Amino acid sequence: MAHPKRVGIVGPTNVPLIEEKVRLSAGTLESAAREIGAFLGEQSLGMVCVPVTGVPLWALEAYKQAHGMNSLALWPRFSGQSESSPDTNRGNPNLADQLRDDLTWGDEPFELAKASDCLAVIGLSCGTMVEMAVTKWIKKKPVFVVTSLMTQIPVEIACELDLRYCDDMADLKRRILEVLS
Repeated sequence: MAHPKRVGIVGPTNVPLIEEKVRLSAGTLESAAREIGAFLGEQSLGMVCVPVTGVPLWALEAYKQAHGMNSLALWPRFSGQSESSPDTNRGNPNLADQLRDDLTWGDEPFELAKASDCLAVIGLSCGTMVEMAVTKWIKKKPVFVVTSLMTQIPVEIACELDLRYCDDMADLKRRILEVLS
C-alpha cells in the first residue's frame, strides 16, 4: 500500500510583523492558512507542520475541523546547539494525529521536508526560508509558493529549488491536487 500523501505547511509565526512589512491586510495569512488546512482535510490529504503559533497552527486547527485524519506535528525541543523557540510555550501539538517531539530545532526543517511530499508556503519568514531551502537536499521536493502572500524569494535561493509559483489560494489547491494525484 502506498503511503498517504502529505503536504508540509510552512509560514510565519510572527504574523502581525510579516503582514505589516508585506502590506497585507490583518488576517490575510490566517485566512489563507485556515483555507489550506480545511482543503487538505476535505481532500483526505495528510499534513505536516510545526504548530507553535501563526500559520502552521491555524492550518492544523482548520484541518482537524474539516475531519482531516493524517496530520503530523513536529515539536522541536531545546538542545545545547540551537535556541529554543519561545513559541513552544504556545501552540497545540496534541491536535495532530501523530506527534514527533524527539527533534531539535536544527533537525526540524529536514524532518519536515522528509515527511512531506511537497511544501505549501503561506507567507515568508526566516524559518520558512530555512524550511524551503532544505528541500534542495531532500529529493528536491516541489515547493508551492503563493506569490500574493509575499514579496519575493531571492533568485539565489529560487534557482536551486523546485519552486512552483501560484497566483492565489485557488491556484495552490489546484496545483497540489495535480502533483499529488
